[in-house]
Parts: sequence; structure tokens; C-alpha cells
Amino acid sequence: MVQKVMIFSSVHPYDDSRIFHKQAKSLVKAGFEVELHAVAPFAEKKVEGIRIVGVKRMNKKWKRITAGWMLFRRAIRSGADIYHFHDPELLPWGVLIAWRTGKPVIYDSHENLPKQIYTKPWIPERWRGLISYLVHRVEKKLARRLAAVITATESISDEFQEAKKVIVIKNYPLPVPMIEKTEEGKNLILYVGGISYLRGYREMIQMMEFIPPDLKAELHLIGPLQHIAPEDRDVEQLRQKNIYLHGRIPFDDVQKWLGKGKVGLVCLHPIENYRESLPIKMFEYMAAGLPLVATDFPLWKKIVEGSQCGFTVDALNPKDIADQVVRLLSDDTLRVQMGKNGRQAHETTYNWGVEERKLLSLYQTLLTNK
Repeated sequence: MVQKVMIFSSVHPYDDSRIFHKQAKSLVKAGFEVELHAVAPFAEKKVEGIRIVGVKRMNKKWKRITAGWMLFRRAIRSGADIYHFHDPELLPWGVLIAWRTGKPVIYDSHENLPKQIYTKPWIPERWRGLISYLVHRVEKKLARRLAAVITATESISDEFQEAKKVIVIKNYPLPVPMIEKTEEGKNLILYVGGISYLRGYREMIQMMEFIPPDLKAELHLIGPLQHIAPEDRDVEQLRQKNIYLHGRIPFDDVQKWLGKGKVGLVCLHPIENYRESLPIKMFEYMAAGLPLVATDFPLWKKIVEGSQCGFTVDALNPKDIADQVVRLLSDDTLRVQMGKNGRQAHETTYNWGVEERKLLSLYQTLLTNK
């Protein structure tokens, strides 16, 4: 008998890399019936064997409470054998689903939520410590009542030691064929991901002032704009500095840009929430054979220098970032070799294949023991 999975989120887009392209597709491939409820500009459609039911994007944070109630009702009607959700604000609803249905419910924690509180500009700074503490207590207490917690890193899993079952499933990229390189006569520097102040937006822009004009370098920022001041969004002014904002683009188009790029950037600010994170963009650069320049966090330094696929820098120093970018753009032999090293590390270690097996094993265990 085919077993049914309901995956749901009130925040993430339906084609999210971790949720749709990895987890949902892996479950379909393993023979599950998968129903995905996530943010989408349509009511319902089927994509690659996955039934996608749209959730309206809630721009107001308080309106997400309404989305939680809606998803709870959909979950009860779905008749799924197992439920898997991706947002911390859905934890109370996840507990209610588990109580109402008696079926296994999984909470997938992408970020260290208590640490993330300290980065929220809309929370007054004087309240962040107390709110972080309270959020931590509530998150752990609710998670204990679920069948399992999936975390994206080991450091996040440390926060859920009291849960019934905790498993780390890292957000490594899918095993992909080597992207065909296309030369355009220019040195394209890429950043792929959410674009914000804490993710180094301003330093990347300032970096361009230190790159010699004869290198014909362009900086392409690909991803949604988040918390960017209006004066930093002047497209024409940025283009005069050879900087281009692309916004969020389809998954396949990202791959094309990776094929055209020469260097990938992942220079996030040194805040606590990022130190133990594993940003997907870093591993996507490696999979594409793209050498990278990354923040010198100890964990990232171990990955980048251990794989000999790029350099680590002080992310708050635009000149330091520029120096390492110039080093790569000026030395074709070094750049190509580091790209090959990163690709090899992707093929042997940093890919979704290993994580997929952990996901399927967890599902089988929960469904067998329910």
C-alpha cells in the first residue's frame, strides 16, 4: 500500500530547494505519495509526481496564525500517514495534528531560532535576550511532543536533545552533472541567496571599488532582496559600478549563471546565527566547479581550506574580500584547479545522496513504529 506524506510550510515557496527539489522528490522516488502545501501563485497543480497545493503568501507576521489554522484543517482532511513541516510558528499546529491524528509528525528546523532572534531588526534590541530565552523554551517543549526533529546542522540539533528523535540532514546540493562552462569575455563574480545587510550586501558592493578595471569584473547578485535600504536599491547607479541585481530567479536559471561565473561569494557577517550554519550556496558553488571566497568562520574554513576550493576572509573588510577575488581572477591555473577541487569534494562528500538515505531511513523507522 502506498503511504502518503503531507509536507507543509506557510513561509517557504513551493519550489524551495530543500523542500521540493530534495526532500519531496526523494520521497516520490522512494514510492511515497507526496502532497506539498507551500507558498505558490496558484491553487493546485501536479509537478513531477508531487501534488502541490498553494498557500497565499502572508506578508504580515500576525496573519501567519491564520495560515497555521488553514494548514491544520488541510492536514486533518489529507488522511496522510506522516506529516512534515518546516516553520517554527507551525509547532503548535504540528502538536495538534499529532494529537488529533495519532500519526507521526516531523519538525524540520532550518535555523537556530533562539540565535536568529538577535538578528531580527523588528524586535527591539533590549527585548531580544528575553524573547530568545522564551522562544527557546517553547520550541523545545513543543518539539518534545513530536515524533522527530530534523535539523540542518549539528549545532541546531544540540538544542533538541530532549526530543524523542533528532537527526541531522544537511542541506547539501543534489548530485548534479558538471555544469558546462560558458565564457563571455568577462569575469563574473556571483552571489546567490538572500540579499541583505547581514549577508554582506554592502561589503560586496564596496568590494568592487578595489578590483582593477582591467579585470573587467562584474558582480551579479541573485536572490530576493531582504532588509535593504532604498538608497542601496538604485539599479542604474549600481550598473555604473558593474553591479547587477537579478532578484529571485528560477532554479534552472541559477545553474546557467553558475556556469558563467568565475568566483562565488558567501561572505556573511560574523553573527552567532551564521557561525555554525551550512549555507547551500557554498556547496552549490563547489558542485558547479566554482572557486569561492567565504567568511573565515572556523567551520567554513575547515570545509573550504580542507577541500582547497577557495579562500576565507574577514567578511567585514571589503578590501580583504577583493584581494582574494582578484587573486582568483588573475590566476587561471589556480582558479581552475580550485574549481576542480570543489567539484571533487561535492562528488565524494558534500551532496544530497548521503542525506537522502538518512531521510528515507527516518521515514521508514517512524512508519514502522507508529
